Amino acid sequence: MPQTPAARPRRRRSRLGATLSALVRTRVTAGILTAMPILLTLWIVRLVFGWLRDASMWLVDWFLLSPQGKGVLERWGIAAERLEREGLSALPIEWQWAISLFSVLLTFFLLYLIGLFAANVIGQRLLDLLDLIVSRMPFVKTVYGSLKQVFSLFSGEQKRNFQRVALVPFPNEITRSVAFITNSAHDAVTGEELVSVFIPTTPNPTSGYMFLVRRRDVVELNWSVEEAVKIIISGGLLSPPPLTFKLGHAVPVGPAAAPPT
Repeated sequence: MPQTPAARPRRRRSRLGATLSALVRTRVTAGILTAMPILLTLWIVRLVFGWLRDASMWLVDWFLLSPQGKGVLERWGIAAERLEREGLSALPIEWQWAISLFSVLLTFFLLYLIGLFAANVIGQRLLDLLDLIVSRMPFVKTVYGSLKQVFSLFSGEQKRNFQRVALVPFPNEITRSVAFITNSAHDAVTGEELVSVFIPTTPNPTSGYMFLVRRRDVVELNWSVEEAVKIIISGGLLSPPPLTFKLGHAVPVGPAAAPPT
C-alpha cells in the first residue's frame, strides 16, 4: 500500500527527533565526563584547603580578639564584637582570602615545627612519654595505637614495603586480586615466610581487606602504586601493564614486554 504524503513527513520528523536526541545524549555524556574530573579535583582541593585553614584558624581568632588584634580591627573599621559574632564574614572579602591563605601557611609552619621537634632527642622522649600515658587510657589507646600504626606505613621501611604491588589468590584459588604488600612475618611453627597484604576495593581504594598469605602464593609485580590505583579506580577499564600469574617469573619492562606480532 503506497504511503500517504502525510506519513512521509511524520517519519522524517521522527528520524530527525531520534537523531537530535542521540546527539544531545552524546554531547551531555561527553560534557559530564569532561567536567566531573575537574569538579572533583576542585572539590578535593577545596576540602583540603579548608582542613589546613581550620587547623590554625583558632590561632588567628585568638590574635584578632586579643588587645593587639582589637587595635588592628579598629584600624580596619571593624568592631571586635562583630567579628566574634559573625566570624570571617565580618571582614572584607580580600581580608577573608588573605587570612585564609595565612592560616594555611601557618598550618604548614606548625607541621614543620612538629616534625622538627619529633626528630630530636627531647622530642622523642616526650613522644615516648605521651605513648606511655595514652597506653594507660582505655579505648583511647586502641584508637591511637591503630592510627599510629597506619600512619607509620608512610615512613621509613614501612613506606618502602607499601610501595610493592602484587597479585594474591582472592577470592578463590583461580582468580587473582591486585594488592599492596604492607608487612612480612614468619610462621611461628614452620618458619615459612608470610606477608600481610591490603586488597583495595573498586572503585574506592581507601576501603578493602587485610589478609595474611604465604609468601610463595604471592606474585610481585613491577607496577607502581599509581598504576595499580588507576586500574582499581577504573574497574579495570585502563589497560594494565604487563603481568603474569606464574609464580617466580619476572615480567620484562619496556619494549621487550610488548607481545610478538
